[in-house]
Amino acid sequence: MESRTKNSGDECLNTSLGKVNLQVKKMSGLINGFLNTSSFDAGKVFLNTEASELNDLLRETIADLKVNVLDHDIQLIFHADCIITADRDKIGQVINNLTSNAAKYSPAETTIEISFRAYKKTVSISVKDHGAGIKEEDQKKLFDRYYRADNIQTRKVSGFGLGLNLSAELVKLHNVKIWMESELGKGSRFSFSLPLKQV
Repeated sequence: MESRTKNSGDECLNTSLGKVNLQVKKMSGLINGFLNTSSFDAGKVFLNTEASELNDLLRETIADLKVNVLDHDIQLIFHADCIITADRDKIGQVINNLTSNAAKYSPAETTIEISFRAYKKTVSISVKDHGAGIKEEDQKKLFDRYYRADNIQTRKVSGFGLGLNLSAELVKLHNVKIWMESELGKGSRFSFSLPLKQV
């Protein structure tokens, strides 16, 4: 149906269909967020860890993101590849959450940068936006469930404050940490670490 509608040449109908699809995606995201939260509370979230090439995981995740994040330039800053030991699907979900969040709270047409830096035993992965930044008093609570910073930008965006909390919980399952840095007027950087495969 969607394909036939796009080929009909009716711009008004195409615009309406686009809005409907956007709302469906938003509702699906909210429902999945609540389901994931319930799974954590019930102790039903487990890791399936495996060795994975980080560059491959990032490329695949970004390819999926670009289907929905259409008004931002998502850039992957490559480094020498490294092998992580982690649950590939769950880490993909974390990167997806952080990048989608960056897109929601930064102006259209701006760049979102995804990068990583390897150390001896761990690698840190970062998602950086060029949005309005986050006040210091809000930064300490951002990973709390249902918390949303109250400012002009967040009032324009629907949500229940689940994405960052779920990301933090998924990262903590790997026994590593997640953190953020932000400066008002310059944007925010969300980072988390993962264990490297030891040779």
